[in-house]
Amino acid sequence: MLAAGAAAVPASARSTLDATVRPVPGGAFEALADGPGERHVVRRAPGADPRARRAGRRRSLLYFGQLTDPQILDETSPIRLDFLDETGGDIKDAWRPADAMSTQTFDQIVRAMNARRVSDVRGRGGRRARMALAVGTGDLIDNQQRNEARWMVGVLRGGTVDPSSGRPVGPGNPCPQASAEELARMNADAAARRYTGVADFADWPAGVPIERYAGFWDPNRPSPEGTPPGAYDGWPRYPGLYDRAQRPFAAAGLDVRPYLARGNHDGLLEGVLPGSNPIIRPLATGCVKVFPGDAVDPRSLGGDLRRFLPLLSDPQAIARLLEDAQRVPPDPDRRVVDRREYKRILGRTTGLRHVDRRENRASARTASYYAFAPRRGLRFVSIDTVAEGGSSDGNVDHPQYRWLSRTLARAQRRDELIVVYGHHTLGTMDATIADERAGRCADPGCDEDPRRSTPIHRGLEGRRSIRDLLLRHRNVVAYVAGHVHDNDVRLFRRGGRAFWQVATASHIDWPQQSRTLELFDNRDGTLSLFGTVLDHAAPAAAPAPGAADVFAETQLASLSRTIAWNDPQRPPKPASGEPRTNRRGTRADRNVELVLRDPR
Repeated sequence: MLAAGAAAVPASARSTLDATVRPVPGGAFEALADGPGERHVVRRAPGADPRARRAGRRRSLLYFGQLTDPQILDETSPIRLDFLDETGGDIKDAWRPADAMSTQTFDQIVRAMNARRVSDVRGRGGRRARMALAVGTGDLIDNQQRNEARWMVGVLRGGTVDPSSGRPVGPGNPCPQASAEELARMNADAAARRYTGVADFADWPAGVPIERYAGFWDPNRPSPEGTPPGAYDGWPRYPGLYDRAQRPFAAAGLDVRPYLARGNHDGLLEGVLPGSNPIIRPLATGCVKVFPGDAVDPRSLGGDLRRFLPLLSDPQAIARLLEDAQRVPPDPDRRVVDRREYKRILGRTTGLRHVDRRENRASARTASYYAFAPRRGLRFVSIDTVAEGGSSDGNVDHPQYRWLSRTLARAQRRDELIVVYGHHTLGTMDATIADERAGRCADPGCDEDPRRSTPIHRGLEGRRSIRDLLLRHRNVVAYVAGHVHDNDVRLFRRGGRAFWQVATASHIDWPQQSRTLELFDNRDGTLSLFGTVLDHAAPAAAPAPGAADVFAETQLASLSRTIAWNDPQRPPKPASGEPRTNRRGTRADRNVELVLRDPR
């Protein structure tokens, strides 16, 4: 049963206060539908005791949005390690069955945020604030590629976005390995913007072990006869779905300025491997893509993609991988980008113009951490938590730590309230690897910062952790993060000092949500930080099975969300109690009012 008024509010103009997208249990492929809205849950830090009727007194200090983990990706790229994905095994998320719809889904996320330009929360006199900005907490792209970054920026800026990958073969875009027949087929695929990849069984090489088919879903056709039972049994067919997702579309563009932070997928291949790898990186723009086969058993890697790298120094292993390869249209725009080019693509309007000149110069123009004052009395601080040496978890190198310490101290002296944001949560900022492990060279993905990165600073561990640094500065009120693909809110405190960590679910995985945040002065010695979760703007119900070439972009995004819910690699529900690992979090992690003492 819908919450009162939910059915009357268009999906594109509501928040989860109005209605929430929920699964409809039953069947091998469960549908989604609108469910009841959820009110804000009040959570108080110790010692924070707001007076009654604070809604009539409180004054909005800033209303802003949070975008996180869209992981805009090129699903056809030859350097994707999707062929190693093992549904039900240890290597997950190298491939997702909704990968091809990442740009259309991100556009619907942006449209939902645009629809919340005016806050749901009223302050003194019934006034409602207008959104001032949005922060992006990393993993904006998936595989450190130039075309992914351009698509992501295109969605944020608005206008025509062409998410197809692969261009006709020619002098400036060669494929010397291809036969005349392969050249004709690749050029036809590129001209028609056809999908080529692991989710089209017609693209697979001959002789693939039949059990490998059970780990993938092809919307065009069922697995070959003899495939053992798998997680995608009973899934519907949408012929032409991935081809349809390659067409250009009109993106709305975000109505406020985005201030972006880097995540591990923005700066590492597959979010794990340094782009300096001399074997993988050059393959990006080429036409040789490895498909599932018998060259590598994913189970032998123990869930760690880095264990795959030694195989690339073995000529026999490379030869076997090439036996499992097929030709895909090459594309020079797939090239791996370094931090400097990534900053140029994002542009000065995404917050990077605020990088401190001294830090930019000292880092050889690679620094991508910065601070700015969106309003008088407020300081926003963006940190870069990418472990450049190669880890999906994060850390902060020593030069940035020293800058962060100085920046917080300066804001403290000005008595500014401080909001810090970055990609990794404090708990996942635990990589001990130094940036220098990425190598020093002129190629993208190397450690281009000439400064020594050590000692490395982690989120919760060590003598000088980021948590301890934030707690030393009483005016820090929040740390906003992504990475965990889960709605998760927790308090960090020591003595009378405290701040809230707010992590929001991703746009690439279920439930494909974002969040708005608003900081209030309750005018009674306390502050309130309201967090309101947004489902994206597409309808809850996915289109019926059938030919997908007629689908609108909203239908692609609706189906993407439904696929994300049914994805067998989504964390399962626990045996009892409200699910915490299904990436929606608990009620106390979604729509919240977070109260703490005003430190000023």
